[in-house]
Amino acid sequence: MDVRTLRYFLLVAEEGSIHGGARRAMVAQPAVTVAIKKLESRLGHRVFVRSPQGVELTPAGRTLLVHARDLLRRIDEFERDAHELTSQPPTFTVGLLAGPASAGELSLPIIETFRAKRPDLDLRVRQLRFDDHFDAILDGAVDVAVVRSPFMHDDLDFSPLFDEPTVAVASVEHPFAQREEVTMDDVLGERPLEVAQAPTVWRDFWSFADYRSSTLGAINSNATTVMEYSADVLKNRTVSPMALSGWRLGGISGSNALRAMRIVDAPRSVIGVGRRAGDSRDDVLDFVTVAHDISARLVSWVPDAETVSA
Repeated sequence: MDVRTLRYFLLVAEEGSIHGGARRAMVAQPAVTVAIKKLESRLGHRVFVRSPQGVELTPAGRTLLVHARDLLRRIDEFERDAHELTSQPPTFTVGLLAGPASAGELSLPIIETFRAKRPDLDLRVRQLRFDDHFDAILDGAVDVAVVRSPFMHDDLDFSPLFDEPTVAVASVEHPFAQREEVTMDDVLGERPLEVAQAPTVWRDFWSFADYRSSTLGAINSNATTVMEYSADVLKNRTVSPMALSGWRLGGISGSNALRAMRIVDAPRSVIGVGRRAGDSRDDVLDFVTVAHDISARLVSWVPDAETVSA
C-alpha cells in the first residue's frame, strides 16, 4: 500500500465519487479506479459501495479513513520537517585559541569577512583552550582554527599568517617588573610554567624547554586559558612567556598585579590557520584565503606584527 493510493482513497471519500476524487488528484479517472481496486484486494475488504450519488464508505472504509487521515497527516509533517532540515545552511565552525586574542586585532575582521564571503554557511565560532585546540580539529568539532605555532601533528596542516613579539609576564612585585625589556637568559633563570594538559610540542615551546637547563625544574600548571595561566604566574611568583596579543587582549593587561616585559631575543609567536591535513573543501580553503588576505592588508593593526610566508 503506497502513499499515493491512500491519497486517492482519501480524496474519493471526501468527494463522494471516483470522478470527483480523480479531479482533485488531477489524474485520469481510470487510474483512481485501478488504485482503489488494488487497495481493496490488498485489504481483503470493499472500502466503497456504489450509491445514487456516487460512492459511499463501507464499515471497513470508514475504519481505513480514520487511519489514512492520521497517517497522511504524519507523512505531511515529516516532509515539512525534512524540507526545513535540508533547507538549513551547512554549519561551519571556526575555533579561536584564546578567543579574541587568537589573531589579535584581526580576529574579528577575519571572521566577518569570511561570513560576508560565504553567506551560504551557518558560521559559528568556538573558543578553544590550550588543552583542546589540536583535538578540536582532529575530532571535527571545528572545521578550522586560528591557532599559535607550534602546530605540528601528522594529521594537521598549519598555514602561517603573521608573527608578533613574545613577552614575559610577571608579578608587579618581581624584580623584572621595573624593566621594559628582558632577555632570554633572564627568563631562563626562572622556573617555568608548563601547561600540563597542552600538546607536548606546544607546551615545550611556551616553557622554552629547548633552551632550559635540565637542572631547573618546571612548575606544573593545569591552566587551559590565558586567565588561568596568568593566575598561576602570580600564585607561583614566577616569570613566563606569553604572546603580546595574549597580554593585550586576553583580559589581563588591565591588571594591577601583573606586568609584561618584551623578551628582546625570544622566538616570535606565529599566528596561523590550522586544519585537518589534506582538507581541501571549498569552505576550508576559502577561510584560509580570507585569513591570508586580511593579514596581508591589515597586519599593521596588530602592534609590532609582521606577515610571514608559508
